[in-house]
Amino acid sequence: MIDEVVIQNFRCLRDVRVPLTPLTVLVGANGSGKTSVLDAVLRRHRENDYWRKDAKLTIRVELRNGGNLVASSVKSSGNWKASGQQPVAQVLQLDLQQLRSANQLAEVRTIDASGFGLTNLFATLTRPKQDALAKEFCRLVPMYADVAAKPLAGGHHRLVFEDRWQPGVWYEPQEVSDGSMLLFAFLALQHEDPAPDLIGIEEPERGLHPFLLNELLVMLRRLTNGGLGRKQIQVLLATHSADLLEFVKPEEVRFLSRSAENGDVVIEQAPTTAPEWPKAVREYQGSLGKMWLSGGLGGVPGN
Repeated sequence: MIDEVVIQNFRCLRDVRVPLTPLTVLVGANGSGKTSVLDAVLRRHRENDYWRKDAKLTIRVELRNGGNLVASSVKSSGNWKASGQQPVAQVLQLDLQQLRSANQLAEVRTIDASGFGLTNLFATLTRPKQDALAKEFCRLVPMYADVAAKPLAGGHHRLVFEDRWQPGVWYEPQEVSDGSMLLFAFLALQHEDPAPDLIGIEEPERGLHPFLLNELLVMLRRLTNGGLGRKQIQVLLATHSADLLEFVKPEEVRFLSRSAENGDVVIEQAPTTAPEWPKAVREYQGSLGKMWLSGGLGGVPGN
């Protein structure tokens, strides 16, 4: 896994070092650079990604492990050059319309960034894996008893969800809550083939009940340690949710803010080794979300 990324001259990231853990949470206000960090690590590039659009600069993104360079991407004179062992990366900006959309029947083993292909991914799984996925989903969303892919005209099919209390009553994806659709997509990630080395997810909290945030973090941690899926997968989350912070470890969080002096992105970590840290934890009753909102950790508007 990657334990550090160094980014220079990429959009609002003038010169930053971002320590990474198996699960890393990027927290900050809108415009604080969270998406830019994800895009740099996951190699989502645009034409004019230079710091302040100065094309004379050289953009550099280095992925490191144990101090050793694993891979790099460098843009100079308008051209990108990649070297080293680039991770297979997947970024998710799940779109509810795409998650709910019918798919043309096909053998598909991954979803795209928007979540399109979810029905095909589910239908491609073996029956035991379909049953296990449906059972886990129904445990977390107990108003449903089963999930299936059912056909439509023209060779299409869609996901449907069976009512827990009335067997044989099935709900169309448009009748299922946003949070339920998102959770089902997250649960399906463990079955992607080939599995990525690294997944980046923007706003994973969107549409999810706070109870399910904890379940989501538990599931994502199992992805990182090999407890789910075919291999260990590193996960990067970008959020501005204080609720999500209640379920992560302080050492997993990176707080992003912009310098008032020159607009540079500043990346901070929770000062867990500082003598005053235990007192702060007691004062905020162990709530990392409240500590963040207080402004003492960085990464909130105005800081």
